[in-house]
Amino acid sequence: MELQQNHFEIFGLPVGYAVDRQALARRYRELQQEFHPDRFAAKSEREQMLSMQYAAQINEANNTLKDPVARAAYLLQLAGVEINPEQTTADGEFLMQQMILRERLEDVRSAADPEAELEDLGSEAGQLFKAQETAFSTALQGSVLDEAKSALLKLQFLAKLQRQIEELEEDLLD
Repeated sequence: MELQQNHFEIFGLPVGYAVDRQALARRYRELQQEFHPDRFAAKSEREQMLSMQYAAQINEANNTLKDPVARAAYLLQLAGVEINPEQTTADGEFLMQQMILRERLEDVRSAADPEAELEDLGSEAGQLFKAQETAFSTALQGSVLDEAKSALLKLQFLAKLQRQIEELEEDLLD
């Protein structure tokens, strides 16, 4: 392993949006065992430092590749596209849809059947997320990087909505 490898190279995976999650998990465990700092406790200071750097890089790569939004952002970064963390989508129709979904989320508690409403909302958010994943993957494969970036910005919105739905679900179950 080298410190200059990209995240996909570290795990021996093809560069692309679709990731074999089982292969990623299996290789992650293997690399963790191989480069765990405890295995280098009796080695030189330099070797200990390198093992810590490798372990940190392995963890960062794994976390990035496991997360669909982080993976999409990383792929755009590899393609030379910069993403400003404050940047948002300019798609007015999408933003209006997001406002409606957020209003529905706020109204869940007062719904006749909050659990059913939350389930419907979660299902809709999941479908929208999958649609943007497909749009991202297609645009990236076709090297239409502006479209891929647009899909990523929408994925970020939808991932946040999904987290909020999960948080409300946990809150309702308590």
